[in-house]
Amino acid sequence: MGHPEIRLPHYVFFETLAQEENESTLGWRTVSAGLLTLRCFDAWAMDDETRDRHGDSWGVRLVRRRVEEIPAGTPVRALLISILDAMSSRSRAGPAAVAPRLMAYARALQFEAKWSLAADVYKTVIDHSDAVTDPDLVISAHMALGACLRVLARWHEAVQAYAVAELVAEGIGDVIGVLRARIAEANLATDRGNLPLAERILDDTISRATDPDLIEVRSIALQDRAGVAHRRGQYNTAIEMAYEALGGMSNPAARDRVLVDIGAMFWELGLYSAARDANLVLAATAQEQYTRWVATINLLEMAAVDRMEPAFEQYRRELDDAALPATLSAHYHYYLAVGYQMFGREEDSRVEFERAMAIASANNMNQVVINAEKGLESLRSRTAAPSSKSPGTPSEGVVRVAEAIGEMRALAGISG
Repeated sequence: MGHPEIRLPHYVFFETLAQEENESTLGWRTVSAGLLTLRCFDAWAMDDETRDRHGDSWGVRLVRRRVEEIPAGTPVRALLISILDAMSSRSRAGPAAVAPRLMAYARALQFEAKWSLAADVYKTVIDHSDAVTDPDLVISAHMALGACLRVLARWHEAVQAYAVAELVAEGIGDVIGVLRARIAEANLATDRGNLPLAERILDDTISRATDPDLIEVRSIALQDRAGVAHRRGQYNTAIEMAYEALGGMSNPAARDRVLVDIGAMFWELGLYSAARDANLVLAATAQEQYTRWVATINLLEMAAVDRMEPAFEQYRRELDDAALPATLSAHYHYYLAVGYQMFGREEDSRVEFERAMAIASANNMNQVVINAEKGLESLRSRTAAPSSKSPGTPSEGVVRVAEAIGEMRALAGISG
């Protein structure tokens, strides 16, 4: 009988270091410094006696020297030093005092599209947190962990993370925490194609989020409900709901994600100029790397459908060397295949459809698998590649939204 695999703590950091070419790269230095800081924190957080021995020990000083080798001005340098400063404090504060700084470090990794590393740091926070004494921290860490796991297509683990967040939020009467966890569960249902379940959860959430202090969470639910309407082909309704959600968002990254959805809905409705405006704004200005990648993949698809091969190649070059997560990589290779088919490059198209199918199959992305299979069949049967469709009939509300997005592009001075 085999033995269960036992991994070192922070194993994903070791894996990432192994992928670096040499120890002189900035990537190696930042990941190595992060690993050393986390291992130092693990030892320091064990108990009061250990903290007394390690708070200002040679171990912390050694790690600090390694962190200070990172060039000044690199964001992660200041974040790691702040963690070490908290551990060296004479206040005898425990892990709870360091946790907000670890959360900030994890968020920085997330913004850099390093979801596996961010997930590891969030787990570290969870391992050293108590749901009774610090429930807000536990809720936040589980929600952030679930978001990382969702991008990594680790669906079952994401469900567990959101379930814990919801349970803790219910225990302290945190209505916003409960509703946010429910929204996250609906997103997972949408990812896996269970639209009826997602719709029920989101409709219930919107109906419960009526108080003024729930405007933000209601907007998030509206955004995701618009996404479900989009998948059902209810494009006018979806765009108007998403734009209503945009008005209630205060977080810039959250507003970016709503704009991604609005751009996709314009595209499906056949309002290509408005869709391109939205994605050009996002590709140039979005806060998160993930969102910029999504926008660029959308622009790649648009260039293919419009038979704009130079623009298609430009976006392909931008994405080709990007470390896309599986959830984006499958879509990228699918739209690359579609583009190659449109430009008459059938062998390249076949290779990319097969690549998209392999990635999607490995990550339970059933709709992408189905689409890639249809693409391969169209190549075998010599069926014509899809082309632009005639615009649908936009509602008056949708026309106003399109005009507003065009003004956003003009104000940002973006060409394309």
